[in-house]
Amino acid sequence: MKQSAGSKHPSKNHTRDVDDDQINHELTKARYRRSLDLADLMFGHLVTTSLARDILDRFLADGTVTCEEIKPNEEEETRHALNAAYADAVAHACLRSDEPLGEPTPEPETTYQWSWPKFPTTPINENKLVAFLNNIADSALSTARSILQDDSLQPRNRFAAPVDKHHAIPLSYEPNREDMHPDFMVLPLAAFSGDKELEVKEAYVNFTAMLLAGESKSAQNAREGLIQVQRYMRGIKRAQPWLRFATGMTVGKDFVALLRGDCSGLERIELSLTDGRGCIEFIRIILGIVLADKKAFGHNPDVEIGERNVSVDIPELRPAATPRTGPNFMTSGSTSQSGIPPTFSEYASNPGTPYSASIDLPSVDQPSATSSTGSKSGTTSTGSKRGPDDEMSQGKRSKRRKRTVTLRAFIPVRVHSRECIGILFTSGSIRGRGTTVYVVVGAGDGKTYFALKTSWQDVARAGDQAAVLKKLSEHKPHPNVIIPSKLFDPTAKDGGVDSTLGSIRALLNEEMQQLKVENRILTVTISELWRPVAYFWSPHDFVRGVIGALLGHEYLCEIGILHRDISENNIVLSLCRSGLGALIDFDMAIVGRPNMHQDSAPPPRVSKKEILASLLQPAAPLPASDEPYKAPRTGTTPYMSIGVLRGEPHTHYHDVESFLYVLVLFFLSYKGPLPKETLRRAQVQGFVQPVGAGRLPHVTAWPAVFERWASGTFREISDRKYSALGPASHAGFIQDCFPHIRSRWELASQSTAPALADLILDCWMMFSRHDLKVVHSQFIEVLQEWLKQYADEEAYYAYPFDG
Repeated sequence: MKQSAGSKHPSKNHTRDVDDDQINHELTKARYRRSLDLADLMFGHLVTTSLARDILDRFLADGTVTCEEIKPNEEEETRHALNAAYADAVAHACLRSDEPLGEPTPEPETTYQWSWPKFPTTPINENKLVAFLNNIADSALSTARSILQDDSLQPRNRFAAPVDKHHAIPLSYEPNREDMHPDFMVLPLAAFSGDKELEVKEAYVNFTAMLLAGESKSAQNAREGLIQVQRYMRGIKRAQPWLRFATGMTVGKDFVALLRGDCSGLERIELSLTDGRGCIEFIRIILGIVLADKKAFGHNPDVEIGERNVSVDIPELRPAATPRTGPNFMTSGSTSQSGIPPTFSEYASNPGTPYSASIDLPSVDQPSATSSTGSKSGTTSTGSKRGPDDEMSQGKRSKRRKRTVTLRAFIPVRVHSRECIGILFTSGSIRGRGTTVYVVVGAGDGKTYFALKTSWQDVARAGDQAAVLKKLSEHKPHPNVIIPSKLFDPTAKDGGVDSTLGSIRALLNEEMQQLKVENRILTVTISELWRPVAYFWSPHDFVRGVIGALLGHEYLCEIGILHRDISENNIVLSLCRSGLGALIDFDMAIVGRPNMHQDSAPPPRVSKKEILASLLQPAAPLPASDEPYKAPRTGTTPYMSIGVLRGEPHTHYHDVESFLYVLVLFFLSYKGPLPKETLRRAQVQGFVQPVGAGRLPHVTAWPAVFERWASGTFREISDRKYSALGPASHAGFIQDCFPHIRSRWELASQSTAPALADLILDCWMMFSRHDLKVVHSQFIEVLQEWLKQYADEEAYYAYPFDG
């Protein structure tokens, strides 16, 4: 089962090491596929190989680029060097509009050593690097206009360095401590102001506005920078989940790497700045980045984006000079600058409408967003120490003082022609299904909300999904199963299905078959909007949700469907005060035999008085550290049954067992319900995520012992769960649970924690007695008995919703 760094429960830790390990697992066997024509695929329609060659010719003339084997005024040798570089570049191109590919390119007789004299020296300074990249972009654009005699070429984007050199960039949707601090980024031109010197507006320096994230490394080894930039690419996907792919870039002393991550994995091109082909492709990439529209960076044309002001609290900086992206070299008078407007300012004020709308929506209840730290204080992202007078040190980290800033966030306003209220859920992974659920307005009265889900399904799973939906359509709807009311495959620009290997990577069928990574198709479903589990209003509310989901799962087994993906995210709650929940999401479901479940009467209950009596003794202090264990992988692993972890064929018993882990971990994931007014406001706003917030304020980290359910190999996790289910371990298990349940729930009621311990112990012992083979009716009976026994306990919680 594939894990992903984005699909983790919000109670999971989000530190740098943890996320690196999660991304490593997510991209297993799908990372770093070398794509020698990646630059051509992304920017070939904007910058042809021959145009880049001619620009390089001008750069040689004005000294922007040098070649050691060429002496001044040696025109013949210049031709040889350029021709060799051009032939090499054309041989690796896929959009060869310049001239047809002939015989294989012979090895050049002379080895030429190219260099860029103004490239920042080691250690690479972020501001100087950005100034260099913008200088190359400005000069290349000016030269392209001169060569093409086309002054209509307009820049759309520009490189920028972070305003704050010490803290994470806001709106990364990460809850705590993750290092989300790229060295440079690409932003739309609307993010800049000024005349002769274009200054980046702090409001636009956030992950929702970022088109590309970059990392600079002084070391010649590109690997460290490639690993780091993956984290930023995942941050872009999480903040902009509508993207078909995310883009990253790593720059070193003499190399450049361009990365593109779609739901089938990563592909990259690595270029040496010391050879001719690398110089040509470098020009294509830099100029292409500046000229490209949002589609070239993965934007889905079926998602219309608007802008919204969002106020967040971020760490305060000491007074310092405002960093700039570097002077506008288009006014420098270089020989490569002829025939262009004096500045970029006219485009900054009217940048060709890079986004479709600008609106101010009602604010949502939002905690402080992203005060997580980036690089460690005193150390640059390249590993070099900062001195007190280093120009990179634009301010000092403050652990106490905060400042409130207004950011310009980019949000979806229409999704597949439907008005969008916001995002309900996103997995935010690079590789995988990339599931995103939007809240959209119904076409009828304009007041009813629906859940519109987009996901990239493995082509190999398409038949199973179609069979499941067909089976569901042949039976009467069940009140505890939410069935998608519409399913369609959005088409690509060529009229075909929008797929990762086809429409994104432009591979032929024969090439797809040779790859070992999966091909994925974008699918869209629409269904009723129910309440996410995180918006529960009482423990009883959640238990009723689980009962409803169990009833829904039982119905699926009756008609011959096995769900195979039971987790907290796939259970939803009713808006009615005593309503039961429902089961959603059939992405992993398969068709099996009808009536696959066999209910039987549960055995007599085993007394638990002694265990519960011991829990009511004076509370012992919690462990010194309640920090979660740093797990190397996450995803749905904590909810997986012991048998599935051990590789057994998946059965309905495994799904029912997963409900047990959902129940236990739920009461360790939340510090009671959200306040009544917050819940009511969330209902009005369709339960959408606060913009930029990684998790809701009542979410808390799992205790270390339960974090281990997501740590290590599948066999290790299964052994830990199996050991805890042994009869001799019941008391120890509930004693591990109880201090953490008490600390999370006693603020609402002193009697809630013992009641929850009673419920968990009853369910745990039931699964132990039956050797994990518990049927729906047995589980439901235990939950219903608990609701009846502790009905009075719900009076301590206020029902917040209308109806």
